[in-house]
Amino acid sequence: MKLPSFLKPKFLNKALIRNNGIARRIMLALFLFSSVITTIITGVEMYFDYRSELKDIHERIESIRKVSLPTLTESVWIAEKPQIQNQLKGLLNLEDVEFVSIVANGKTEWSAGARTAIQHVEAVLPLIHLHRGQTVTIGDLHIVASVDNVFNRLWNRLILTLVSNGIKTLLIIVFVLLIFQYMVGQHLEHISSYLRQFASNISTGADLQLNRPVTGRWRPDALDHVTTAINTMHRDISGSHRDLITTNQRLAAILADSPVAIVARDRNHIVTDWNPAAEKMFGWSASEAIGHPLRIVPKNKLHEYEAFNTRIQKGDRFDHVELLREKRDGSPIHIDLSLVVQLNPSGELESYLAFITDISGRKADEKQIEFLAYHDPLTGLPNRLLLKDRFERALAHAKRAGLRVGLLFIDLDRFKSINDTLGHDIGDEFLKEISTRVIQSVRDTDTVSRQGGDEFLVVLSNLHHPDDANPILRKLIERMREPFHINEQEIGTSASMGISIFPEDGTDYETLLKKADIAMYQAKSDGRNTYRFFDEAMNLEAVEHQFIFNSLRRALEREELTLHYQPKIDLASGAVTGAEALLRWNHPELGMVPPNRFIPVAEESGLIVPIGHWVLIEACRQAKLWNSIGRPAFSIAVNVSAVQFRRGDIENSVAQALAVSGLAAEFLELELTESILIQDVENVLASVKRIKMMGVKISIDDFGTGYSSLSYLKRFDIDKLKIDQSFVRDLATDPDDTAIVRAIIQMARSMNLKTIAEGVETVEMLELLRTFHCDEAQGYYFARPMPAESMDTYLLATQSI
Repeated sequence: MKLPSFLKPKFLNKALIRNNGIARRIMLALFLFSSVITTIITGVEMYFDYRSELKDIHERIESIRKVSLPTLTESVWIAEKPQIQNQLKGLLNLEDVEFVSIVANGKTEWSAGARTAIQHVEAVLPLIHLHRGQTVTIGDLHIVASVDNVFNRLWNRLILTLVSNGIKTLLIIVFVLLIFQYMVGQHLEHISSYLRQFASNISTGADLQLNRPVTGRWRPDALDHVTTAINTMHRDISGSHRDLITTNQRLAAILADSPVAIVARDRNHIVTDWNPAAEKMFGWSASEAIGHPLRIVPKNKLHEYEAFNTRIQKGDRFDHVELLREKRDGSPIHIDLSLVVQLNPSGELESYLAFITDISGRKADEKQIEFLAYHDPLTGLPNRLLLKDRFERALAHAKRAGLRVGLLFIDLDRFKSINDTLGHDIGDEFLKEISTRVIQSVRDTDTVSRQGGDEFLVVLSNLHHPDDANPILRKLIERMREPFHINEQEIGTSASMGISIFPEDGTDYETLLKKADIAMYQAKSDGRNTYRFFDEAMNLEAVEHQFIFNSLRRALEREELTLHYQPKIDLASGAVTGAEALLRWNHPELGMVPPNRFIPVAEESGLIVPIGHWVLIEACRQAKLWNSIGRPAFSIAVNVSAVQFRRGDIENSVAQALAVSGLAAEFLELELTESILIQDVENVLASVKRIKMMGVKISIDDFGTGYSSLSYLKRFDIDKLKIDQSFVRDLATDPDDTAIVRAIIQMARSMNLKTIAEGVETVEMLELLRTFHCDEAQGYYFARPMPAESMDTYLLATQSI
């Protein structure tokens, strides 16, 4: 029997094995497609089978709860051990149930079966018995059902499905490949052979002829159309090839002789032409540049370069665009670029040609001219013209963003005497040093200008409030006080400064400049070496702020600071459990200064660090003193500022205070605000852990008013929560505050934390806090903050009760 041609061994070898990449790809595609479909369908079936099996397991557990659990509960209640054990063994007869146990008081009392499955479902059913009208939980029934059996059953189904589908897929693939080779493959091989010959010799005149009859029942077909197209293409390409050779010869001559750098790139931005002028301009030879991406773009200009490429892809043309590029040695070069885009017939980018001219000399001249027009030649600072432009920009931004702009006028005190006594050369160097210090004292967003002589202007942008300028002004004053060393001469000076604020003092440059000048003269009349705001109200505030700051710097030396103490009361026993140390300032002129008036100044200036160190030592010393004279031992609470964590060494301060006073660490409690815990969390956490290792207790002050989070309570190992008085104040009348306080106390109890309520002023508040099981309280109801002597009297009185 004669075999069909497509079943002969030689044909089968071509179709399936030898040199047939298409066949392999078809085979792979069919196999992958069939595998994916089979896998998806099988996976879905397995998933639903798995869900069904799991559902059966849960239904069996539910049947245990409905049917067996009541009987088992009664048996456990009357402690019928044989009956309990029999019932447990009976549960093991349910499919997939492998282990059951009864746990009471955290201990397994009865069990049956064994845990063997890796994957299992475990359920816990409470044993609840109704006794004298009340439900009593006498234990839990633990049920473990194996999921391994489910996986084994599903695995066997999966293997059978995959094997059967794989065999069917293989037979279909073989049949499809044989048909493809017979009807298409052998003719494609002939076409490819012809095209290889054509590529090696474009001028050949032979047309393509397929190895098959010229006509047929189903002819012409796709292969006939391909043959006709190839023959037509052959004739067209042969003619175009001759024209292209002539054109390329002409273009090569133009590229070689042009004085302008000409660079051609393809659609992928790879250099295809690099003429001698480009070699000379950028330093790369043609062999080094061609075949690579363009390497003349500085790293800081890559974003601009990508934007250009995006526009080029759209077909945009560029004429005389000025750009900054770099040479092979890394030196910058300014270029003038004109670019022509070449599109294919479909309108897509094919290639593009760049014409480049070096304009570095012209740009350098322009830059020098522009600098001299807008800068002071001595200091290099912006002059009045440039400053006004920067001010207008800052003003426009402030109007859009709802911000403020400050215009600061600086005039050096007694500069004329420096010029007269030391000479103008030293005076000029002195002005350069002054400009450097002013720049170092302001922010990067501010603009410093020399107006002439010893006058400087500064544009302070992006101010949210006029007071935002105060730190900058104080820094400028301090820097101006530092001596200058010029040519081995030590020069001392100071500056008088006036500032006006947009929009409070004016809405245009000239108005604000005039008012800043007036404020500067007011500073001079007030003794120089200071600053003044034009607005009198803000000026008074700035003066007071500076007065508080200056006075506070000497308050420790003059022993003007003192501590008052407010007792903390245990709500269960009524005993004094501790006291909070509160800072007070007895100013010789102002009298008793409220903390809210000087504490912010101390924190802003950093004075809170030495003050806080003194408070720790003094509070520990007083607590140790009370303990040594027989007063009840209790903890002393000290508030710690966030600034002490950022700028000070809080661990050493605590250790030193305990060592100097002799107070045991367990009697010291640090009160931290929530804001401390959420700033620089890891460093603060490390500090708190080291402090806790000393034995010191940590409490959260004003809890509930900040970014309350259970996570930091656990991470920071907090001992106590202090409920803010804003919630306690209306505790008896505001249901919301009542709910908040109750929730805080319940949460703290669940986390084994103590709670203390501050601001307790009435008996109603006290009774509600006791009802909520709050641990401690402090407030005017018990006692106001008092000096140490009064606190000692209070302690003595409570001891005698």
